[in-house]
Amino acid sequence: MTEFVFSHITSMVFIISQLLIVISAIVLLAITIRAYKMTRYRKMIYVIIAFSLFAVQHTINFVDQGLADIMSDDIVFAIAGVVQLAIMAMFFLAIVKK
Repeated sequence: MTEFVFSHITSMVFIISQLLIVISAIVLLAITIRAYKMTRYRKMIYVIIAFSLFAVQHTINFVDQGLADIMSDDIVFAIAGVVQLAIMAMFFLAIVKK
């Protein structure tokens, strides 16, 4: 019985955290888009791409783990790894590109 309750609580915490991450990424994306429109600072495009990828990655996690098992865990981990590398590359380019 306690294992079921613990499992259910853990699942709910995961779902809520994924939703909060997606919402935060979308809010930060909107702020970045607005900042880009106001300044036309080209480096902001990399940040826009990074926040978009972040929202997509965690949406996939939420749908796959929280709603329906749409992909095998190996594929989800592979996608997550590639997307995380792309996010880091976008932030790196935003910092160092002239």
